[in-house]
Amino acid sequence: MSALARPLQVGSVSLVERLATQLRPEFDEDVIFVDASDAVMGGPTCRAASCTRTGVLIGMCVAHHQSWITAGRPDLENWAASAPASSRWLGQPPGCTAPSCRRGHYMATFCHAHYLRWQRAHFPDRATWATEHSGPSFHREAKCALTHCLLDGEGPSGLCRSHRTRWANHGRPPLAEYVLSCESFGRDRFDLRALPMPMRLEIAYAIQCRVDERRTKTRPDLLRRLLNQLSASGASSLLDRTPETWTIDLGYSTDHGSVSHRFLLDAIGYLTDLVEGVGWDAEFPRDIWLLRRIGYPGRDKALRFDGIAAPWLRSVTKRWARWRLSTGIGMSTVVADVHAITRFSESCPSLQRGPEALTRQLIEVHLSNLATLYPNAKTRIGQIGSLAGLLLTSRQHGWEPRLSPRAAIYSEDYPRRDVALPRALPEIVMSQLEREENLERFADLGGRLLIKILMATGLRVGDGCKLALDCIVRDGQDAPYLRYRNHKMRRDAVVPIGADLAEAIQVHQDVVLSKFPDGHCLLPRQTRNPDGQVPFSAATFRGELVTWLLICDVRDQLGRPVHVTPHQWRHTYGTRLINNDVPQETVRRLLDHDSHEMTSHYARLSDQTIREQWERARKVNVAGEELAIESGPLAEAVWMKNNLARAKMALPNGYCTFPLQKSCEYANACLTCPVFVTTVEFLPQHHRQLESTRALIGRAEHDGHQRMAEMNHTVERNLQSIIATLSHDESSAEPPGSTQSAVTGSDAA
Repeated sequence: MSALARPLQVGSVSLVERLATQLRPEFDEDVIFVDASDAVMGGPTCRAASCTRTGVLIGMCVAHHQSWITAGRPDLENWAASAPASSRWLGQPPGCTAPSCRRGHYMATFCHAHYLRWQRAHFPDRATWATEHSGPSFHREAKCALTHCLLDGEGPSGLCRSHRTRWANHGRPPLAEYVLSCESFGRDRFDLRALPMPMRLEIAYAIQCRVDERRTKTRPDLLRRLLNQLSASGASSLLDRTPETWTIDLGYSTDHGSVSHRFLLDAIGYLTDLVEGVGWDAEFPRDIWLLRRIGYPGRDKALRFDGIAAPWLRSVTKRWARWRLSTGIGMSTVVADVHAITRFSESCPSLQRGPEALTRQLIEVHLSNLATLYPNAKTRIGQIGSLAGLLLTSRQHGWEPRLSPRAAIYSEDYPRRDVALPRALPEIVMSQLEREENLERFADLGGRLLIKILMATGLRVGDGCKLALDCIVRDGQDAPYLRYRNHKMRRDAVVPIGADLAEAIQVHQDVVLSKFPDGHCLLPRQTRNPDGQVPFSAATFRGELVTWLLICDVRDQLGRPVHVTPHQWRHTYGTRLINNDVPQETVRRLLDHDSHEMTSHYARLSDQTIREQWERARKVNVAGEELAIESGPLAEAVWMKNNLARAKMALPNGYCTFPLQKSCEYANACLTCPVFVTTVEFLPQHHRQLESTRALIGRAEHDGHQRMAEMNHTVERNLQSIIATLSHDESSAEPPGSTQSAVTGSDAA
């Protein structure tokens, strides 16, 4: 998605006129002076106490760094405190000692005229003569051309005697250049005097644009080599050559980044924007939209329509893309849409014949091609949805009346999407990630805090990266909450957090304010961010996360290295809430979902909680014996079987664990059945059944039905064993009001 606009060959006069209207006075100079405190053009001030230049070498300017080396590299702190200023003829030259005279010293503390007078007086006492007999003052001339000098200029040069002598000793260069070189010595500056016109204005304009963007360091020392190369290149304008030609001519590598190379490419981009224009009126007719020209961030990022061969389809796609962006659809989504239409165009070259060529049969051919190219149903759904959206919107707005109404996408055209497995991280992995000693190994302090925030709140990583500096709010009870912007839903949201996380955020806020007093981001970007206004990059965090996982050697239950994505912490957060019996509505609000359908992906995991309760309960068989817990690979299957039994074969006094697909040979004689299981919740039914069984035994013995009495004696013994075991379980159960766990057959130990 990278493309540089090809520069237009523009007449120098036109370009100069445009630049003249854009350059501000402080940049419309041959030498642009830099204040070391400037966040873009400057940097940390030189460590030498007497210097105001930018420290570029271990905290010192080039001159003081060289002086420190010449001095034998003494203790830096002590040396920097007493190092003299780096100057060149900037000290005030001596003047005549005669009162009211402002001419430069010639000999014996006098100017040339006063020396001749003193000589004619036969050299009396100098101090007395200067005070009493030096004569009337000479006519005052204009001040010396060097602005810092307090002496009068002498002769046509306009320089005082001392500075005129130095100027002559340097070959009498043009006076303006000499004055500028003297006054700018020891100051950071961009010296553009060696550049031809209009290149001189072009570089000045690029520096101004860099300062206005406040994203990238643009120090004089970083561009000195480039300026020397440009002055010797023989070109008069940056637009005389393409970016590719400049890269080759100046010997830049395309594999390794360079500050000066990046500045050159940026400068060409600024100039082409100035010449070709920005905004929708200028950019819409083009087949490659540079995003920076329509208000989206990105130096060279572009939205390309040149891959859509059919002119009518390209025109409709451009209108659709512009309309989508105007409704607030994200740029990444629009880029994916355009890619999908480009793929459709490549799949169907017959579309170049016109809109009439788009038939239902052609769409079916494209669908079959997509099935081959994109086996993953989710990816294919996106491709089909983009085409469906374009066709629907085109018909709604009448962009292409010649489209056949039968050329449409129907719901049956979308593939069935596989139900994804839960993405929550296993607790064995989370325990490693949450370990404090592992968190301390995350090198970036901002990234370390972001991990804690994502784990504790379930935020999307993009929302976490863009947290405001003042993201903590408190209620009337002083409980902390995290306020954030839900960018997906385009609204503000609040989530409760713990006191420890709130404290960690407050500590980081102090760190950010110490570095960026006017910053607005809790997690500012570390590079290309001189003012701290640009938030942390999610892509950068993902790269740091991969490195951190390798350093900590995080492994799963099988001992394999794990791959963790930031979004899995959101799934883990929701799953933990569900498994802790948090109502689904509460989980929906904590995750700031629009509907319960979105939250249901986490809610379906709540069966884990049911299973834990089932496993914690005691199960009793027909003989009153506790059943052993099932563990290992079969535990999940046993739990599912028992869960099905509860749902579909529940008995009045327990559960049948016999497989559903088999017939029962015991008929309804469950209390003599070896696969019968019961729990404490059925204790009242067992008491009632024991009473009725004893009554039945009494009647059978009275009537002489010994077989019936014998069978019911077995039921009586089983009931007595069951009641005895369950009564003991009930007496040790939790007090009233607490949650009573169910008795299940695979958990008793």
